[in-house]
Amino acid sequence: MNAGGHGAETKDRLVSAHIVDLATGADRWLGVAELDLTYRHSAVTSVQVVASARFRLEAGDADAANERIGEIVRWRRENQPGGQNAGSVFTNPPGDSAGRLIDQAGLKGLRIGTAAVSDKHANFIQADPGGSADDIRRLVSAVHDAVAERLHVDLRIELQMVGWDPSLERADPSCS
Repeated sequence: MNAGGHGAETKDRLVSAHIVDLATGADRWLGVAELDLTYRHSAVTSVQVVASARFRLEAGDADAANERIGEIVRWRRENQPGGQNAGSVFTNPPGDSAGRLIDQAGLKGLRIGTAAVSDKHANFIQADPGGSADDIRRLVSAVHDAVAERLHVDLRIELQMVGWDPSLERADPSCS
């Protein structure tokens, strides 16, 4: 996906990515235009993985960079959960926050097996040590469905479920 945070996105510096198709074994390099990078989106599918990438970088002030990284790390520790998680699960709907909506729906702490909605930030799903990808997948679907039912908002999933057969996904495109 086009990951981003703190005013920057992957597409800002990416030149090309080496993509491997897990279903066929085929691999190729794609440029930024072919990757179709927009907010939390790319053309990379659930059966493809980015094996490596080339970035365009600029020389800068090491002390200033370290200070900025320190600020970001401090902010994340204060506002986001640690532990085993994949970061934000759903994209923010225009003008709103997925975490706020999940919290408003009363889902903080919701648990399915070895996966739970974070009590610190509701748009994070945390896995217990040795947790199950199936539990995470079921919890993502449960959160999506509960927010849709309770708040009438169709959250779009941000995670890429690598290795899952897309034909097994629900018809709802937000859970693919």
